[in-house]
Amino acid sequence: MFYIFVSVFIILPVIEIATFIQFGGILGTFNTILLIFVTAIIGVYLVRQQGISTVLNIQKDIISGNAPIENIVGGLIILLSGLLLLVPGFVTDTIGFLGLFPFTRKMFANILIKRFISQYGVKNADESNNIIDAEYIEINDEDEK
Repeated sequence: MFYIFVSVFIILPVIEIATFIQFGGILGTFNTILLIFVTAIIGVYLVRQQGISTVLNIQKDIISGNAPIENIVGGLIILLSGLLLLVPGFVTDTIGFLGLFPFTRKMFANILIKRFISQYGVKNADESNNIIDAEYIEINDEDEK
């Protein structure tokens, strides 16, 4: 956990500053700042569009009786992607856009689900093989009187 905080709060800003300097040298300061705002605006639009689509997919899964696990994790990835797109920087924007494409989002979701299952040992009810063999007697209120 410590390494995650170090990478997010120390290494990532250094990488972002370096990319700002590189893009600023190539595009100029004004164009670099304009590009940051444009990616944020496009990102907000795509997050809204993909978020609505994901909510509709979750509803379809619930109505059909399927567990919407992949779509819920996909929704969390869309949320994280939106946050990354609002943070100024080209590296965070690239990662954020990758989370908005359905193919890469599904890939990220499957990786997270498999990691969660392997870490916490989640089993399906069908995999438990707990069968209870029993006999029962039906008791009616009329029989007791």
